[in-house]
Amino acid sequence: MPADAKNTLRIPGTLDDNEFGWRARLGLITPSRGWTPEHEWPRLLPKGVSYMVTRIPLKATTPEELERMGKHTFDAAGLLASADIDVRCYGCTVETILQGFAYDRALETRLTEATGKPARTMTGAVMQALESFKTKKLALVTPYIDEINQLELKFMKSIGLDVVYFKGLGIANTVDIARIAPSAVLDLGEEALTKAKDADALFISCGNLRTIDAIPVLEEAFGRPVISSNQALVWSGLRLAGINDQIAGYGRLFCQLASERA
Repeated sequence: MPADAKNTLRIPGTLDDNEFGWRARLGLITPSRGWTPEHEWPRLLPKGVSYMVTRIPLKATTPEELERMGKHTFDAAGLLASADIDVRCYGCTVETILQGFAYDRALETRLTEATGKPARTMTGAVMQALESFKTKKLALVTPYIDEINQLELKFMKSIGLDVVYFKGLGIANTVDIARIAPSAVLDLGEEALTKAKDADALFISCGNLRTIDAIPVLEEAFGRPVISSNQALVWSGLRLAGINDQIAGYGRLFCQLASERA
């Protein structure tokens, strides 16, 4: 090719790599033994939004190990900041629930101040999602051991929610939580919404539980909102990034992005 020839080569099927975070980049801090966020998040994000992940060490889903894990949060947030992320998302529901509402709110503030970019905890996203549906009476399903479940029930009461149905699976091995089939999650949700006829919404807790395929089936069958940890964090993270797309197929919550702006 002559030195002065104009370059006309193009990569087929691309337009300047326009799906690689040109609208927003979300950063996810996730427990080291988690599998599910990296499976579910790509399915939930609209075109033009990318995400990047950093891990913090977790040996088991127990109060002691979760507290140890939380001490690594700011180092992880700093690593994400170095990658020029728009929103930092802390991807563990119960680490902040175990330490209470004030801790959760303070963590978001401290992460924002430390990195100069907005931050959202998974618990903060869940609270925001439940509030968007004006939830008062809640059905709650978790994979956790009883000690964690009791603290989560206490947390829900502290933020003004009446838990009218509850079921926990008693699992401490974090990887085993990810191995629970979506069909089993669907069964848990069906049982909850069938028994809790007065529940305004169902919350399926835990970012390592595979939930997003069950959510639309349950909502269509029972006519009530279903919230899960990953779904709520992606929804809230997108809002913080200024992305208000409606995203079909993963629950009513994603329609809130458009309707709240209207």
